[in-house]
Amino acid sequence: MKYHIKITAMLVLALGIVSCKDNLEESPYSSLSKEVVFKDEDGLNQATIGVYQAWTAPDFSDISSRFILTESGHRYATAGILGSGSDPYYRFGHVSTSGAFEAVWSRFYKIIFRANTVIDNAARAVPGEEEEADPYIAEARFLRAYAYFNLVRLFGGVPLLLKEINSLSDEDLIFAPRETDVAVYEAIIADLTFAEANLPDSRGGAELGRVSAGTAKAMLGKVYLTMAGKPLNKTENYQKAVDKFSEIVGPANEEKFDFELIPDFAEVFSLDNERNREIVLSFGYFVNSSNPNGNILPFNLFPSGLVNGDEQTNYGLTYDFYKLFEKTDTRRPFTLVDRYVFKGGARAGAEEGDSIIYNPEIGNYVNKRTKASLAHDDFKYGIAYGKLARVARPAGAAIQGYSADLIELRFSDVLLCYAEALVETGKTAQALPILNRVRARAKATPSKATAAAALRTAIRTERRLELTGEMTTVFDIRRWGTLQQEIAAMSEDQIVDNVLIPYSPRLELYPIPQSQIDANPNLRQNDGW
Repeated sequence: MKYHIKITAMLVLALGIVSCKDNLEESPYSSLSKEVVFKDEDGLNQATIGVYQAWTAPDFSDISSRFILTESGHRYATAGILGSGSDPYYRFGHVSTSGAFEAVWSRFYKIIFRANTVIDNAARAVPGEEEEADPYIAEARFLRAYAYFNLVRLFGGVPLLLKEINSLSDEDLIFAPRETDVAVYEAIIADLTFAEANLPDSRGGAELGRVSAGTAKAMLGKVYLTMAGKPLNKTENYQKAVDKFSEIVGPANEEKFDFELIPDFAEVFSLDNERNREIVLSFGYFVNSSNPNGNILPFNLFPSGLVNGDEQTNYGLTYDFYKLFEKTDTRRPFTLVDRYVFKGGARAGAEEGDSIIYNPEIGNYVNKRTKASLAHDDFKYGIAYGKLARVARPAGAAIQGYSADLIELRFSDVLLCYAEALVETGKTAQALPILNRVRARAKATPSKATAAAALRTAIRTERRLELTGEMTTVFDIRRWGTLQQEIAAMSEDQIVDNVLIPYSPRLELYPIPQSQIDANPNLRQNDGW
């Protein structure tokens, strides 16, 4: 069951690092005073729920932007049926004024501002019993940490705002300079450590979907694993990752923290099975009167006619990626839509009931009845991504309004992170069965790799087979330091207009949004941008 989040008040002064003081004066986002909101524990609870809601607010375009920034720009990314929706990002032609950067930056700082308001005011709600506020503070600190974890992996060191902005006189926060990567990670670790110590082991009932100690431990392990790789190269954190993952993996631990690798891969993403035990962290997207847009990803990613007839595929994956899967692998037909029956109103020469099949020789979907290509035939495009609930949008919803939750972390990701950390700490014999646990669920042949190099390669490949499209791919490439090899493996025929930007070290990070550079004299741009 989804946890339906209600907004009781906007508790922040801004939606992102603000563009100027005048904007603050003209945009009073608080509708209730802190004295009213934090007068009791119920108000504190509602304010905490408001931090979750900031992840799913109706300004939906940044969800597509997050997908593009984390899943484009590698050897298997290419255009979709309707052209270059992810261009220039997948060919590295982006610039600092590209809209995706401002969209995701603003969303994450909106979350941070709301979290800071809860953290700094929680004790007001329970005077004399401050320990009663700790679980709510822990939730807000987790959500703040996760926002910063995304920001630092996208942009490097960013302004670190760890207290509430109360007035225009708080110029040290409004115009905060960038902190180092290390400082941002230290703040993330502090928040997650507090969260794991002050949250319940798991959630259920009406609280299903709120973060738990198990969620915090899983995220903390992934943070340590990321820090062990590039650009920080703090390899001592591989062991810290092992230690943290070992607290939540294994029969007794999985029972304690309510985690599971559920048997059917496709069922993980079913609308009837949302918030299942494999979901470590997700945010609820549901179409209703306050959020008519829902989750835009099915609309932007599904091939036209998969569920509604009007999907606008602007991203694809190459046939080489399709070939990575074994024929028995149950993930292949769900991750990649190589054939389907057209549904919805007639479009692009296709009608209800037509069989649509991807032809790798021409790089197009072909209508079996008419023999015609579906949409463009002037360039090759990829196979559409399908790893979402394939359910038509609710009646009356906006054209892009689907109700699929946005999954941020699954237990299979945790297992593969654990296996990777074990390899990097010399424990290959322990890593192999964990890798094969994920492969067994997919009906894939067990890996026989035993040497560290072979097992490392197997785990990295498995992460792509298991997790592509789940906003992990670019982050993995960056921490592995393999971006140059990714670009070298790309071919011009997977690029619209055949223009591929060569590798440069600047591509290891995205540029700080130019609007933020213009607004804040204390911000500096990433090198090369």
